[in-house]
Amino acid sequence: MTDQPVRPPAPVAALGRLNRALLFVCRWIAITLVAVIAIIVSASVVMRYGFNSSLSWSEDAAKFLMVWLTFVAAPLGFRHGAHVSLELLPPLPPLPKRIMRTIVHATVFGLMVMLTRFSWVFAWNGRSQVALTIGDVSMFWIFVCMPIGCALMALVALELMLLTILGLPEPTVAEEDFISTQGM
Repeated sequence: MTDQPVRPPAPVAALGRLNRALLFVCRWIAITLVAVIAIIVSASVVMRYGFNSSLSWSEDAAKFLMVWLTFVAAPLGFRHGAHVSLELLPPLPPLPKRIMRTIVHATVFGLMVMLTRFSWVFAWNGRSQVALTIGDVSMFWIFVCMPIGCALMALVALELMLLTILGLPEPTVAEEDFISTQGM
């Protein structure tokens, strides 16, 4: 008998591939956003203290990009188990642990589906508001990160819930995908 890894059913495997592709894009968007925020804030500091002339748009632009960064990076953190958690229960046997993890993932999934719906309505209602400081941009483009991030979190939660129900291991973080602050 060979010790081959158990493959998930085709729909779950397809969901896993979709999540990996979407999270790959999210990762690069997050990296780009961090770089852009650093450039904007640095330019603002140089202009203010070096040339005694501030960039009027820099604070709001950095703030709005930080909101985008939060909602784009949250699914990455969830997938890799990097969100804050509390371990209140003692180590559980396999079946109760599996049931508990299924409940947690189902709760996150339900909450993210609900937040996706309500945040879409919020973003849509913001389309008539304008952020004048960053160039007459509709607030819809700033708020739309919320339903996008919540929908991505819902997809990740759905995948993790299905894997837990089927008794399959959750995806592991590849070494090249691991983000560490060690050595900083």
